[in-house]
Amino acid sequence: MKKIFLTTRNNKVPILIGNDIITSKLLSTHIKSKNVIIITNETIGKIYLKKIKNCFKRYNTQVLEIKDGEKYKNISIFTKIHDHLIRNRFDRDLTIVALGGGVIGDLVGFVASTFMRGVKLIHLPTTLLAQVDSSIGGKTAVNHPNGKNLIGTFYQPDSIIIDTKFLQTLPEEEYTSGLAEVVKYGLISKPSLLVWMNKNSKKILSKNKDCLSYIVSISAKEKVRFVSQDERESNVRAFLNYGHTLGHAIEAAMNYRNILHGQAISIGMLFASMLSVEKNMLDINDFNLIEDTLEKLNLPTEIPKRIKTRDIVKHIKFDKKKQNNRNRFVLLNKLGKCVINDKLTDNFLGNMIEHYRSQ
Repeated sequence: MKKIFLTTRNNKVPILIGNDIITSKLLSTHIKSKNVIIITNETIGKIYLKKIKNCFKRYNTQVLEIKDGEKYKNISIFTKIHDHLIRNRFDRDLTIVALGGGVIGDLVGFVASTFMRGVKLIHLPTTLLAQVDSSIGGKTAVNHPNGKNLIGTFYQPDSIIIDTKFLQTLPEEEYTSGLAEVVKYGLISKPSLLVWMNKNSKKILSKNKDCLSYIVSISAKEKVRFVSQDERESNVRAFLNYGHTLGHAIEAAMNYRNILHGQAISIGMLFASMLSVEKNMLDINDFNLIEDTLEKLNLPTEIPKRIKTRDIVKHIKFDKKKQNNRNRFVLLNKLGKCVINDKLTDNFLGNMIEHYRSQ
């Protein structure tokens, strides 16, 4: 088992990484509350809830299951969870366990940060995307019809327990979706990871245990490095949004249906890479490597045809990274080196999206 720490000004969050590591003994070292509620979704509950709940026998434990899907990461479900906690008379002696992927982690983290002005939170991320990205860093949020993650807080969990065994039962599409966030680290900070993923794509897709251990560990370390420098996303942490401006707009334009987060981010990353080439920053050979790697990992690179360009641009206007009503795109000077460009107008982006779609 590997152990790393996310150290910020006010927190030191342990992140444990290993295969089949979740036990009663391990949990007892991280949970000191008498009362525990495990919040998960119906899909995860059917597969893992019985086993996980057995590890919580020493606590007064409840379970709350919600429906599965990005469309349920909204203020209505957030309120329903609060209603449940209040109705069952929970108080500050409570640890909330988020058992699930990015939707559960973001939503439940937001609940934990606001119930009684903040209670203890443990992340048990079950998807690759959550293990390499969303569970680490303290971002919590729900979506708004106009944009993704527009309502939320920064709230660090008490610990993050990453068990790669969860990934063995992860559906193929969910797994490959998570690979997009791993590729991202190769683009923004560790080019050697991108090259390695390109060469080892078949082993990665087969969920080779050594590959899983490597990509989860290296991604977690990279995420920790960015967040420890900039917890509130005032400077370098914004680089972690590479590909997310267009990606989030695609998700919103599709009403968070029929596309997974990582799939949208894959499209967004290639678009941002194209913009980087257009601005004479990124070498065309590096662009080709990025495109080839995404395709080898079965990740999409084309904007869904049914989405209109004007709808994408409309949702980009609500991107939470905007400042002074100016778009802020993360671009690449070269592989491993990012810059934020705030000079891309809506008209320019619309034209570039049309150009991207015609390639």
